Order: sequence, then structure tokens, then C-alpha cells
Amino acid sequence: MKIAILQDTFRPSHLEENKKRIAAFYKKASDEDADMVVVPSEAVCGFEPEDLLDFADFSDLLTKTQKELIRGTNPETALVFDTPFALDGSFSPSVIVAYDGCIQHALPQFNMTESIEEQIIEFHEENVLISFFSSMTSIHISDAMDLMEMVDTCILLDARPYSADSEEKRHSLLTGIASGMENTIYVAQSGFQNGNILTGASSCFHRGALCLQLPYFEKGAAIFDTAAKRLKKQTPVYPDTPEKKTECIYNALVQSIKDFFSQCGARKAVIGLSGGIDSSVVLPIAVEALGRQNVSGLMMPSQFSSGHSVSDAVKLAENLQIHYEIIPIEPIYKTFMTQLDPIFRDTAFGLPEENLQARIRGTLLMAAANKQGAILLNTSNKSEAACGYGTLYGDLCGGLSVLGDLYKSQVYDLARHINRKKEIIPADCITKAPSAELHPGQKDSDSLPEYGTIEKVLRLHLEKKWGEKDIAKEGVDIKTVKRIIDLFYRNAFKRRQTPPIVRLSDTALDRDIKLPLNCR
Repeated sequence: MKIAILQDTFRPSHLEENKKRIAAFYKKASDEDADMVVVPSEAVCGFEPEDLLDFADFSDLLTKTQKELIRGTNPETALVFDTPFALDGSFSPSVIVAYDGCIQHALPQFNMTESIEEQIIEFHEENVLISFFSSMTSIHISDAMDLMEMVDTCILLDARPYSADSEEKRHSLLTGIASGMENTIYVAQSGFQNGNILTGASSCFHRGALCLQLPYFEKGAAIFDTAAKRLKKQTPVYPDTPEKKTECIYNALVQSIKDFFSQCGARKAVIGLSGGIDSSVVLPIAVEALGRQNVSGLMMPSQFSSGHSVSDAVKLAENLQIHYEIIPIEPIYKTFMTQLDPIFRDTAFGLPEENLQARIRGTLLMAAANKQGAILLNTSNKSEAACGYGTLYGDLCGGLSVLGDLYKSQVYDLARHINRKKEIIPADCITKAPSAELHPGQKDSDSLPEYGTIEKVLRLHLEKKWGEKDIAKEGVDIKTVKRIIDLFYRNAFKRRQTPPIVRLSDTALDRDIKLPLNCR
């Protein structure tokens, strides 16, 4: 049996485009004598339609789109897709198998109260199980053994946001399922959508051996012939080492920027360059995604900036051959201070003066982006954002937060990955102590605990749901633990006003994380 698979991004607000893409692939695969065409989960309705499903107009349009796809099928090639709505418009999540212009099977969405045997059909003299990857991972091992004896080919639909911390589990579950099946076909969505970068990596297995794998994050398509006499084995492309995990995160960020700009109808990006590690990492990623001709940098030194901050930023920009400008902010800052004298007079220099510098820079960056028809890329990282170490309408502005779901240590890992072949990011950007340079001799550690401690506490709290006392048992002073967790929740209002982030974990900070009552 020849099974054609499509890996792509499908958007909930673009049902007509989704239909055209599926129909075009179906026709191409049918012309190549495919017996079955499989698209990922939520391909027709788009990834995460969420509350759109509550609108009658969307329901009606989705039903119409599905009927048109089904009518376009021929007798020789089946089309497989899932749907949240039956053709009568009722909410009935299921998998549709259609050919010859009509539905041949409507397989109920599996849950633990129903028999998964209902999702097995006979097709081309084979028993084919068509289900969702998430459903299969919940089956008890004894049930799985019985299932394997009944099934010739297992087809799994998926639309899964990538998580650097969960990818090992996904890979292990998939290979575990495939190890007991004659043929296993896993079809997933890819690309950037609603803040998520979808994993992709659609795969085909024969007797547990990987025979075909599409790329992570990117679009792709293939035809897998289960009856082929010689099925070439392929080594899995899988981030099973720290270095490969970092490379995978890098590729995810590149694809996210590509897709985000494409979806926004934009080509150009502006980045504020400070000579610090965060902007130094975002710049080469943006250049990889958009091309150096479409990325520009703006350096905005103040009277408090060190000489090396500008020289390091200039060296980075010249290494990447991008256009950059240097606009000192001291004259603007002095004008603001003059105008604010009635309010600031006879007060000590402090946080308002520091935030003012950040807001001047944010204004300049947004003006530069507007003038060029560009999007400003935000460079704040997860460790800073978690503790509220950023200025609203200043360094927190932008259209997309590239590093917003990466801890500081992960940003350094990316810097080393970028420099693995030659020095692109100047060594000083990586080795010098992090600083916002908003007052003389300032270091981030003056205002925050060490970044390594912040990451340790947040990982235990957000990922393992540990409270303060349990975290303190892991070698962190209880006062420091309380301080970090307090900063995290007190600054939630800032995170809700920052740009959308590229989510790369299960604990992205733009989600509503509530504090357990017994945690303080």
C-alpha cells in the first residue's frame, strides 16, 4: 500500500487555503498512484481553533470545506483527515476516511471509555488502525500487545507543539509503538502557529525500523510504500544530546521567525544591539531566517555605556554584514530630565532614571521599525522575564520575543552553537558579566540572584510544581527561593504586556500559571 503524507502548517483562520493545500497534495499523490493520502491532525480546521469552534459561522464554513474535500476524492485514493464537527454540524470529533466522493468511514475519537478497535478498518486487504498519537500513548501495555496482533498498518495523526524538555518522551513513545507494528505512519503538523513551533518530524517505520523521516519544523511530503521489497533504513534525526538539543532549538527559532514574518506579510527586522549576550544571539538567528539584507541593528549608547558594549556590537554587525546605526541617547535623556525637573528635582538617581533610558531606546527602535516597514524583535530571555527584570514600553517592546522561553544558560548554549565553526559572536559578548548598563558599573547580579540559581528554582517550581521548602532542600537558601518565587508572581502583570513569545517548553511564561496556596 502506498501512503502519501503531508507535513505543513494549517491555520484556523484560513480554511480555504487549508482546503486548497490539501486538495493539491491529494491530486498530486493520486496522480502518483497513492492508495491513501494522510494529512496531520487539525489540518482542515487549523491548529488550535479553540473558541472559534463556538461560532456558528466557523462551524458552517468548516462543514462546507470538509464536504468539498470529500467530493473531490476519487475511487482509487482515500483521503484521511480528522474533524471536530460531523457533516451535520454537530460536535463529533472523529477521523474521516473518504474516497469516491463520499465518507467511507467516520472513526470515533478514541478515549479510555471506548474500544480503540472501532478505529480499525479493512483497506486494501490490510487491517489499518487510524488514530491520534496522543490516544495511542494512553493505551495500557497489555491492550497494546493485543492490538498489535490485529493491525497491519498503524496511522497516527498529530499536531504537537515542540517542547525541548518533552521531545525525548515523544520520541520514546513513538518508537515504542512502532516496535510492535508491521508498519507505523506518524503524520504531524510543522511550522510556527499561535506562538507554538510545531514539531513536524513525520515518520514512517517498518517492523520498528525508521525508513523515512521528514525534517523538524519545516514543510515536507513523501510517499511510503509498505509493500516495497527493500525499505531503506534511516538513522533518526533526534536531539538526544545537549548539543543536538541546542541545535534543534536554534532551528526552531529560525523557522519560527521565518513563518511569523511570512504570516505578518513582513520581510524586515530591526534589533537593538547592546553588545550583550541576548541581542548577540538573536541577531544571527534573524539573519539566518530572513537574510542579512533584511535585518538591521540599532546601537544606542548612553553616558553609562562601556566602550566595549558598542565595539562588541559593531564587531558582531560587521561579522554578519548587516546595516547598523549608532544613535547616542544622552542628548534625548538630558532633554527628558529637563522636562521632568519639576517632578524629579531634589530626588536621588534611581529606577525611574534607569527605566527612562530603556524607554528612550524602545521609542527609537519602534520608530526605526515603523519607518522601514519592519518588525522589532525582542531580545529578553526567560530568566529576566520571570523576575520582572525589564522595562514596560522599553526593552520589553517588540513584535516577537525570540528568547522569551529560554533561560539564560540556554542563551549561552545557543551562542556557543552559533560560534561552533567560527567566531560570529565576539568572545567578549559571551564572557563578560551581564549588565543593562543603566548606571555606572551596573551588573545584573546587583538586582537579581545569580541566573543559575534563578533557573534552578524556576525549573523545580514550574516543571516539578515544588514549593519553597522542597526547593530549599536542593541547596538553595530559603530566602533566595522566596525572593525568586515572589518576583515571579509579583511581575505577572509585566509578562502579560510583552510580545508573543516562541514557546519551546511546557512552562512558557505567557501562560496563566497559578500559585499553589501551600507554596508560601
